[in-house]
Amino acid sequence: MNSGTPHTSSESNEDLLILLLRHRKKLAIVFFVTAFVTGALTFLFAPQYKSTSVVFAVRNFSVAKLLIEANQGNQEDYMQLGDEDDLEKVLQLLHSDDLKLMVADKNNLWARWKIEKDKFALHNLRQKWEDMVRYKRTEFNSLKIESFDYTANGAAEVANSIVTSCDSLKYQMSSGIAKKALSIIEKEYHNTITRMNELEDSLQSLRKLGILDYKSDVEAYTKSYAKALEKGNTTGMKALEEKLNNLKQYGGAYQLISENLRKYRFKFPVIKAKYDEALVNVNTNIPATFVVEKAKPNEYRAKPQRAIITLISAFSALILAFVYLLISERLTQLKNKL
Repeated sequence: MNSGTPHTSSESNEDLLILLLRHRKKLAIVFFVTAFVTGALTFLFAPQYKSTSVVFAVRNFSVAKLLIEANQGNQEDYMQLGDEDDLEKVLQLLHSDDLKLMVADKNNLWARWKIEKDKFALHNLRQKWEDMVRYKRTEFNSLKIESFDYTANGAAEVANSIVTSCDSLKYQMSSGIAKKALSIIEKEYHNTITRMNELEDSLQSLRKLGILDYKSDVEAYTKSYAKALEKGNTTGMKALEEKLNNLKQYGGAYQLISENLRKYRFKFPVIKAKYDEALVNVNTNIPATFVVEKAKPNEYRAKPQRAIITLISAFSALILAFVYLLISERLTQLKNKL
């Protein structure tokens, strides 16, 4: 059995070669006709040009905490390139539908890429985007953005617009959170100022009643009363008794208000610092990427690659024709045996 296997394989190879030689003219006609037709059709395709931009991700951080807040020795370097996680976040932004729509509207891709703005507009934009835009991660942990368009300038515009739109989209996302945080902190900041002013007004009213400082007043009046008592100064004693009664009546309120005011004064610098940080975060836009290479127009036609398309189509047709002839030959042999 083992000695017969190579013989069978050899015979099969010879049969294929004989079949190929017998129909070589037909196969040659199929090959050249397919190549001619495919080559002619490729000239009907609109030429596309490619442009490339290379970017690094920026580290994610709070602008206020990194640039404003005093925290020496514990801060990240805002000029440092982003790591793997930062790059993944940038890729997520680049793959979002919001970015596609932003770039399409900014560059009028609806007209340039012939996409109808109907109920299927987003679906059609996604499909066209898959054909016209590519993202590639490099070995240096950077990101290569390749865009295609029907003009060289258009391809560069789309690639650069993708980068700027990524930055804008990131700012929109972070800005929304920053504005909500600012709204909360701003309310607390103004409430603190209002409450401090109210407490100050209350203390001022008590001072007009003769209560300047409860503890100091009690100590001073008590000593003075003791001296007046020792000297038998009834007039002075009576005046001091009135002041002590006044302290007794309003002293508790003075102490409570004074203590609350002290707490608010202690709290105010913290709230003010948080308020300043929130303002910085709202009004500052840090890009999502470092641009290493800005996209430039390239007049070399990238698509269609006519020679490759023609050869692939011609060889595919040749193989299909050969398989067809082989099956026809085998079916004819089977019929003859029957």
